[in-house]
Amino acid sequence: MSLLSADNLPEDICIPSYDRDAVTAGILHFGIGNFHRAHQAVYVDDLLKKGAQKWGIVGVSLRSSSMRDALKPQDYLYTLAVLGETTDYRVIGSIKDVLVAPADPQAVIDLLANPTTQLVNSTITEKGYYLASGTIDFEHPNLKAEIASLETPTTIYGFLTCGIIQRSQAPTPSKLTIMCCDNISAGGELIKYGVQNLLQIHDKEALAWSKNNVSFVSSMVDRVSPATNDALRESVFRDTKRRDASPVSTEPFSQWIIEDNFAGERPEFDQVGAVFVENISPFEKMKLGYLNAAHTIASTLGYLNSDTYVHESLERPEVLNFMHQALYKNVLPNAAVPQGYDGATYIEDVIKRFQNSNLPYANLQVGTDSSQKIQQRWFPTIDQTLNQNAECSYFEFCIGAWVMFIQTALDNGVLNDPNKVRFQQVKTTNFDEVIKAYLTIANADQFEFYDEPDFMRAVSQHANKIKTDGLTSALVAFLNAQGKTDI
Repeated sequence: MSLLSADNLPEDICIPSYDRDAVTAGILHFGIGNFHRAHQAVYVDDLLKKGAQKWGIVGVSLRSSSMRDALKPQDYLYTLAVLGETTDYRVIGSIKDVLVAPADPQAVIDLLANPTTQLVNSTITEKGYYLASGTIDFEHPNLKAEIASLETPTTIYGFLTCGIIQRSQAPTPSKLTIMCCDNISAGGELIKYGVQNLLQIHDKEALAWSKNNVSFVSSMVDRVSPATNDALRESVFRDTKRRDASPVSTEPFSQWIIEDNFAGERPEFDQVGAVFVENISPFEKMKLGYLNAAHTIASTLGYLNSDTYVHESLERPEVLNFMHQALYKNVLPNAAVPQGYDGATYIEDVIKRFQNSNLPYANLQVGTDSSQKIQQRWFPTIDQTLNQNAECSYFEFCIGAWVMFIQTALDNGVLNDPNKVRFQQVKTTNFDEVIKAYLTIANADQFEFYDEPDFMRAVSQHANKIKTDGLTSALVAFLNAQGKTDI
């Protein structure tokens, strides 16, 4: 039975009110996972309801066909479950098609070159950008292959480069905007750097054209969207009487701050809740330094406590207390917030969102790719704090806990990280050497704190205590050593 069938459909289930056949795809989106389907695709669905028919989405998977295979039999419709105090369901219709890049790379390039495509977005997670020390690792085999030849691109940089070359050669080439929607500081500039490096090698004329006709935009996105599981599928079927192979759950909160730097046409996302700003940097830094940093803290401590979900971690008083203290004492004094925001209020809102037990977000899911994430979420704040000779003890404990997270996840065979093999290759029995090796793999040696003896000594002490006594005992001892801990 179709997700849109009105037969016995509960009246409170919202379905697309627009003619999907009349919608054209003006947006190409790399990374057609749950976050995109709970965030940007929802904004687009709202925009289509207002009659903006040119802004449908074609998704691109850079790896597997699993999402296409799940959605295609449903005509790319899916159910969004918004889990607050009650659960609200709606059917999202903004995705028109999904391309699988490895299966047909030329189809992706052709759509990038098509003048109908006005906006390219990406949610491919940190590892999809091939980062090392905060910049692009051109020594990665995939990128080295694209430097040698663009015949078969595999990375977002390669595909965008091929698309721009082909687009620039059209009889009447049209402008294009490329927007990063991942948790990466200045993500638009990062993509620009990668693409222009490849253009410089492969087509200098296309590079010159792109400088006047292609813009690279950063944005700050915020909405929690856990992995889909059978429990969600069953709850959707129970409440809607419709089978959905790939529903998405999310929280009521949603935020999208967009750098207003579009080369061509700009979707009116500000009409459906997004905000356009001249300078995205303060918003990116706020989210990375507060929300994303806190999420990684909670998941790291939670996994070491054998908790499955983030909200379970925060039901432990010592973890909740630590989270408060870390944000108030180590982050708030050193991480600025944009004008009009209050840091303390933002902290409380963040923690309240993470405590939503109706939205079970797995600690291991949050901990995916952590060696990439902490370079953005923790390391800059640590350096800034040490440079100001300010309080940093909570991050000392965090780094020690992260080392144990890596080792424990490795031992349990559940580590999901692009550096997994490198972690496995660390064979020394000297635990202090293990700590240094793990941090080096996470590029900590590119940050100042790595060479601060007092900081690294404290990290080692915390990691060793967690290893010997367990997380809870080490955490309680740490909090007791801080003295009064109530906010």
